[in-house]
Amino acid sequence: MTDHNLDQITHGLKSVQLDDEDASKYFINYISDDLDALGDDDNNNNDNNNNNEHDQIDDTNDDIDISSLPSSLIITPVPQELFTNQQMKDEFEQLFRVYDSQITVLYLKFFQRVRITFTSSHNALQARLHLHEHLFYGTRIKTYFACPIIFRGSNPGTYLCPPEPEKLFLISPPASPPVGWEQKVEDPPIVDLNLLAAIAQLEPNQSHELHSREYGSNAPSIVIHTCDDYINTDERSKALREKLIKPTLVQTRRPPTNHSDEQN
Repeated sequence: MTDHNLDQITHGLKSVQLDDEDASKYFINYISDDLDALGDDDNNNNDNNNNNEHDQIDDTNDDIDISSLPSSLIITPVPQELFTNQQMKDEFEQLFRVYDSQITVLYLKFFQRVRITFTSSHNALQARLHLHEHLFYGTRIKTYFACPIIFRGSNPGTYLCPPEPEKLFLISPPASPPVGWEQKVEDPPIVDLNLLAAIAQLEPNQSHELHSREYGSNAPSIVIHTCDDYINTDERSKALREKLIKPTLVQTRRPPTNHSDEQN
């Protein structure tokens, strides 16, 4: 479509009598046939983009909440020699120290990747934008944001706590619960602490003072002494063995009948 045709269409629309409400429904899409001019504009735009790369990064950062981004990057793939060659490690780390001199580098040989932690999210973002798909010793490395490591023990108030480990003594329902029966908590068992303490003080084959004599009292003290077992071990085992042996039952002879008496 040329400029002359566009002027004709515009003049024709002006001659049409339309209400303001109906006129707002019509739009004119103009497509230029001058492809060379468009190509020149694209080339100029690309040159401007390359010259103002840092300005565009700053504008992008203004639209992103940098504080919500992680401060660590995962770099993969990396050359296999990176994990064993110290000189290559120094060159690799120097690429990222340009954006942060206090980075922490962790080489994960088993996963074929490197984790780099920056001091701020802004430095991590700058390194990712500049070094993504960077060619390093024939390998085009890629950078990704790493998930932050959260220690749950550092702030336990943000997580749901488990219930208290209380033992509930619930009364089991009967086979046929009556009308209005409700389950309730049973009282805990009664523990006699004095009895447990006395049993804990007992020692085998030793005397134990059950009740001490109070000063100025006529009541005697009560002492428990263990009795010596004078029964021989062999005799005891023999008596036990006789008790456990089942005696043999002697069958009783059937009494004679009248028929058997007549034959005899």
